[in-house]
Amino acid sequence: MSSILAIDGLSKHFGGQPALTAIELAVEQGEFIALLGPSGCGKTTLLRCIAGFLAPEAGTIRLAGEDVTRLPPYRRPLNTVFQNYALFPHMSVAENVGYGPRRQGVAKDETVKRTVEALELVGLAGFGARLPAQLSGGQQQRVALARAIVNRPKLLLLDEPLSALDLKLRKKVQGELKQIQHRLGIAFLFVTHDQEEALTMADRIVLMNRGRIEQIGRGQDIYAQPATRFAADFIGDANLLVVERRGDGSFALLDGAITLPVANAPQGELTGVLRPEDILVTAEPVPGRLALPAVVSEIVHVGSHASVALAISGTTLAARLAPSALAGLSVGRPVLANIRLADLRLVPGDA
Repeated sequence: MSSILAIDGLSKHFGGQPALTAIELAVEQGEFIALLGPSGCGKTTLLRCIAGFLAPEAGTIRLAGEDVTRLPPYRRPLNTVFQNYALFPHMSVAENVGYGPRRQGVAKDETVKRTVEALELVGLAGFGARLPAQLSGGQQQRVALARAIVNRPKLLLLDEPLSALDLKLRKKVQGELKQIQHRLGIAFLFVTHDQEEALTMADRIVLMNRGRIEQIGRGQDIYAQPATRFAADFIGDANLLVVERRGDGSFALLDGAITLPVANAPQGELTGVLRPEDILVTAEPVPGRLALPAVVSEIVHVGSHASVALAISGTTLAARLAPSALAGLSVGRPVLANIRLADLRLVPGDA
């Protein structure tokens, strides 16, 4: 499988401060890639460099094997769907969608054909005569998508295009967008700060932090095997534990309540990572697990589950329990937090 997008050593500065540092990334044809990270991590800057709206100081960007690093946006075989959709309010839906082919000099009949096909693809057949103001937010988002795909780009860039939608509509459009991407068979590069959105939609996640790529992989792999403390903390919920190196080569956590004889551990500061769902809260020890004495300090009901705060050796751990597992639990009650040492990971970074 050949890379539709290949980025090598890309760097960008603003006011002397690094915004992107030595970015390396390859996107394959047909992949759905999420650029994920907190505000200011560089994900939108990277997207704008790929689109041609920003010029990097170093590195190269190749699209379908062609070096486009210094090409203007209109000469790159890609399109961008922006956060605000940028629809022309005085044009009909069909005129908005057909604007790109018209600008490229495509014949009128071909433009009409492409416009009809694009609107059918996004589920808006019959909406061509309406104005953008006559559409819902979700429909406007799909018009923006149709306008982007009507030019048949090799790569589609999406800059947080769902952020203006309410939660229920956002989830609905997420599924629609993924289905459209599968039917088109082209690569999508999707910017988001929402981890759930990235986990739901992306084939692979590019996790960014402070202008660098922290980790690349499938969402479930980053969740199960975070490469750094930041990755463990940003993807999903995690208990982050202070790790003490001992002279005999072992590691102590929770003031010595847990000891790990880990071979080939990374050098430098380490953090212990334990996911809330990996903690069983019981009155009696669970065979095959380490039972840690704890006291329930808080119970918060969150719909399908409850978050239970446990005080252990001066540290508070969060456990995620099903409602059926809450019977008999109350704040102040002594319990046992049962964990498997195999579920506890040590990652680089100071807790």
